[in-house]
Amino acid sequence: MTGELRETEVDGVPVFWVPGERRMRGSLWFRVGLADESLPRHGWLHLLEHLALHDRDSIRAPINGCVSMLHTSFDIEGEPDDIAAFLQQLCGWLSAPDFTDLEHEQRVLRAESATRRPGPVDLHMLWRYGAQGPGLVAYDEYGLHTADPERLRSLAAQAFARGNAVLALTGPPPAGLRLPLGDGSRWPVREAIPCKQPLPAGFAGPPGAVALSGVLPRSNEGPTLVRSLRRGLEGGFRHGAGLGYSGWSSYELVDAENAMVTAGIDILPEARPTVTAEVMSVLRRLRDRGPDPTDLRDDLEQEIQRVKAEPAETWMPYLAAREALLGRPVKSRDQLIAEAEATAVEGVRQAAFAMWSNLLVSVDPDAATDPQLNWLSGPPPAPSVVTGQHFKPAGWPVTKGRLTVGRDAAQIETPAGETSASYGELAVVVAYPDGGRQLIRRDGYQVQIEPEYWKDGRQAILAVDAAVSPALRVPMPAREPETIPRSRVTRRDKAEYWLKKPEVWVMAALLFAVILAFATSTRIDDLLRRIIATGVVAGVVFYFSRRRN
Repeated sequence: MTGELRETEVDGVPVFWVPGERRMRGSLWFRVGLADESLPRHGWLHLLEHLALHDRDSIRAPINGCVSMLHTSFDIEGEPDDIAAFLQQLCGWLSAPDFTDLEHEQRVLRAESATRRPGPVDLHMLWRYGAQGPGLVAYDEYGLHTADPERLRSLAAQAFARGNAVLALTGPPPAGLRLPLGDGSRWPVREAIPCKQPLPAGFAGPPGAVALSGVLPRSNEGPTLVRSLRRGLEGGFRHGAGLGYSGWSSYELVDAENAMVTAGIDILPEARPTVTAEVMSVLRRLRDRGPDPTDLRDDLEQEIQRVKAEPAETWMPYLAAREALLGRPVKSRDQLIAEAEATAVEGVRQAAFAMWSNLLVSVDPDAATDPQLNWLSGPPPAPSVVTGQHFKPAGWPVTKGRLTVGRDAAQIETPAGETSASYGELAVVVAYPDGGRQLIRRDGYQVQIEPEYWKDGRQAILAVDAAVSPALRVPMPAREPETIPRSRVTRRDKAEYWLKKPEVWVMAALLFAVILAFATSTRIDDLLRRIIATGVVAGVVFYFSRRRN
């Protein structure tokens, strides 16, 4: 039957396919994605994907690769013979990688990374998960600076094994298809662990925008809820007040059983005073009453028609590959339709209630906040006092603050607050040749130590390097001299600082008076009277000057 999902096996790799009427497409999937990386190795999978496809593209058979949150895939479109030849060559490379072009692809991906900016969904992943798991999507690919052939080869052997692969095709497997992958087992799916922080919460997001997210167990109610949220935002800001543009929504898997749902809309500056309250009211209505029954019926009918009308070859093999690799049942078209038909107002309301309990809202930095949100603007207090060697700012006393470097943690204190980093909680240490160190914690907060900013700053850096595991260090290229943070306080600034202090003038006057007394008096009792009188006058002047300040 046309549109029916078929399953077979080639060289130990499961193959899902659906008979198609268009040009054949093949997609080789592996159960490993960026959420499985660590921050020092973030980008290794992307690098391997690029190397595996280097110089393989053609007009006759275009190819592509993708590293997503939980999967890595290699895609090709063409004639069956082209697809068979490509997949055999690709699997051969994945089993025995050639790193001749390693430096070239590293430069290419570094250039690409330099232009990439995290979007709203990336930022919500970051604030929710920090510098690990799904939160890595918001970070630079530091692994492009740590990769070497030996470790890349070890990763490829584990990630691209036949036990970790599934092939999706839009037609029966081509004659003579071979998938010569190495032996290996399925890569386990790690649970996405959010940061410990009070929720619901808000944070300053991109200017001119608002977005809200929550994590829900996978079900049909999640996508239905996020579509309702998008319509609610558009109804309030675009169609109602006329202060917003098009809304958008996202449904992103974070592990095998859960997904982050996100909805947002761009807003005009005039919406800032009420934007947070309006967004909260949209979710609150869904939490308390659920979606409008008529709207829900129309929404689900549209989704059902889309599933019925969309050619199975365009989505069914890929959905099957994704779910099989996650250890979840592969559903038929009829099962997906039945799930949609069973979705009710109460189920969506319960999903909204669950979203409320772990809600994150990002708003324009100039927008008003909501008293029901815990505002996330800085790291939580350190669990213990950081002890160790203390360093003053190079601009002291004009610049206030203190750096403490101990055996187990480092801490920076400024008039704005303090941030500490326990070495045991670090995700990475970004190291620059000039001595700059960026200590990024697993919750995403960081301590940045710049030796030029502190007195004896080089000594502080040596102490940090001696205490932190070398495995966490990412050596970065040299920075341009003008971009290196350093103290801008000059000697003149320090002199002016002291000259503005009344006590300095009082002490100077007292010292001058004492010298004058010694120079003009020959009797001890007369000298003491002059010193005491001068001290009293100086004390009175100092008291009233401090009181005035």
